Amino acid sequence: MTLDQYFDRPDSCYFVPDPGKLAAYCRENWEEDVNHILRIADEVCENTFLFDLSWDMERTYEPVTFPEDIDWSFTPSGDPEFVWQFNRHRYFICLGQAWRLTGDEKYVKGFLRLINDWMDRVPLNEKTGTGPWRMLETGLRGETWTKAIRYFKDSSLITEDFLERFAACLRLHAQRLVEKGGDARLQSNWCVLENSGLFEIAMGLPQTEETGRWAALALKRIRESVKVQVYEDGSQWEQSPMYHNEVYHCLCCVIYLAKANGIRLDPAMEDAVHRMALANVIWKKPDGCQFTQGDSDDTDLRDKITMGAWLFKDPVLKYSGFPRLDYESAWDFGYGAVAGYDALACLPPDFTSAALKDSGNYYLRESWEKDANLLHFTCGAMSTGHCHGDKLHVDLVINGEDVLVDGGRSTYMNVPIRFTLKDNPGHNTTTVDGKSFTTFADSWETEKLSLPVNRSFRFGKTADFVQGGHLGYISEGIFVNRRVIWIKPDIYLINDQFYAAGEHEYRQFFHFAPEGRLQTDGSMAAFRGKKNAAYFRFLTEGTVLEQGTGITSRHYNQWEENSCLTARLKKEGFASMITVINGGDALTELARAELLEVRSHTRQVKLADDEAQAVKVTAGDRSYVVILCHNEVFHGSDAVIADNCFGAGNVCVFDVTGVKEGERVYGGEVLHV
Repeated sequence: MTLDQYFDRPDSCYFVPDPGKLAAYCRENWEEDVNHILRIADEVCENTFLFDLSWDMERTYEPVTFPEDIDWSFTPSGDPEFVWQFNRHRYFICLGQAWRLTGDEKYVKGFLRLINDWMDRVPLNEKTGTGPWRMLETGLRGETWTKAIRYFKDSSLITEDFLERFAACLRLHAQRLVEKGGDARLQSNWCVLENSGLFEIAMGLPQTEETGRWAALALKRIRESVKVQVYEDGSQWEQSPMYHNEVYHCLCCVIYLAKANGIRLDPAMEDAVHRMALANVIWKKPDGCQFTQGDSDDTDLRDKITMGAWLFKDPVLKYSGFPRLDYESAWDFGYGAVAGYDALACLPPDFTSAALKDSGNYYLRESWEKDANLLHFTCGAMSTGHCHGDKLHVDLVINGEDVLVDGGRSTYMNVPIRFTLKDNPGHNTTTVDGKSFTTFADSWETEKLSLPVNRSFRFGKTADFVQGGHLGYISEGIFVNRRVIWIKPDIYLINDQFYAAGEHEYRQFFHFAPEGRLQTDGSMAAFRGKKNAAYFRFLTEGTVLEQGTGITSRHYNQWEENSCLTARLKKEGFASMITVINGGDALTELARAELLEVRSHTRQVKLADDEAQAVKVTAGDRSYVVILCHNEVFHGSDAVIADNCFGAGNVCVFDVTGVKEGERVYGGEVLHV
């Protein structure tokens, strides 16, 4: 097969349309990425493999070197994820970029040596079908192989015999994906990852009736899968930003290739992918990274947002992405996209706090600046093995710095750390009587599920509010609900409600960023990070604090110790645990907080704690009263009164800054009725 026969369309019909110009652009604008790619390429040429690219799904931290023949099924530490990551061949793209950046033919020789060795020694059979030829890797190689060959197309080392063999192996990939990549996994990220690879193979090979059928089939499956997988709020249903973005990336590649080849796509599918990009904006932390929710790593989202900004010509996405086209998007889309992205307008989102209602994720955000405060609350459905037992979990960022964190994933093996990080106590949530409301059979299968309920929110002027509960203990007659009130910009009140009969022990768990130091003193805890401070005051009488050491993982195959705090309360009947958090820079002081008496206006009686409570919080020269009703307390034309604040809502916040003693304050801001 000649070069002209294989590359039968203009370069603009595929990825890497003008690699020569891109090498200079990347050297000038993305020096760190260039150096990283060259290091990987140099190591690969020496048969050394370390997976540390930003979006490597299963990173490694110990390089593996093969002195002689490569074992394509090598399984260090018994973790098959290495085999699968290894056989996705992402490093072939690194070799191609290294050749374009340097002109050194050793990278072409390295590519040819490795891919020929793989085609020689990794046949498709029963053994390799669950290893190198697992369906997911078969699909992902559809991207890596067809992109890699575009970098090397101008090398004199690419022979006709090689192209013939290369194309034949791609056709084998496509046939496997056609036969095995059907409707059985429409709800799984695998369906998109496999069939995007099929589509890329169909576009990358010389065009025939057969490649046309493959492309049509792949698009049909992808279209149907997107309808199942992507919620109206833009989030992919598996409750893991990491896998949301793996799906999103593949869909973006399909959209680009289809448009480059004049193929009309279903507008609804494109709209869904656009919504996925906007979901990334909503849950992006001030440092640009995603939360380690579910099986997610602490990965910078801005390249994925930038990719979407260019594809959808969206100024809001550009604002949340990089100011110039990122390293990988530049290689993929070409120099014309670089100039087009520069010319694209840039607009901040017209919102700060946001609710992804379908997935049950809520984000209370101060601003879009790098030093903003941000709280994430989750109360969504369990979907797949990538989900954790994290209902009612909160992440907290103060002044752009992590304070409360999710433990992440660390590994997929059936080992204790996997269950520690997936279980309820591994998250900033609650349990009853030391029992988990979600339990796991193994690394992927869930034994006990719990229905999320009572999800509601309001984004107000003085404060934002979100709540959610679950039925994880309903068989024992216990209902659990969490309410979060954010008094802008720096005070948080968490109210955990336990509706029960009899005596029970209730626990709240708090896991802190590993960079900081935690100290406890009586009913108060102080966390000091690298540049900020956060204070936790526990107001419920009888609450006992226990400081300990936990585990957090920001990337696969990695974990580190961090401070954790458990608040315990034994209580008969209904229980309400109230935690007040405030934070800011290192000079920020602990807010004053106290419980207030609550009275019924018309009945002129004090309300019991299981009916209503109130908290007064003073931070600096600002003071607020928060009224929390736990039961129906309004009899006729009634109101509740706390510290001369009159409210008629289930949750009310009153700004009493500067209010004179004895002066009445009416209404407040009703956050929940």
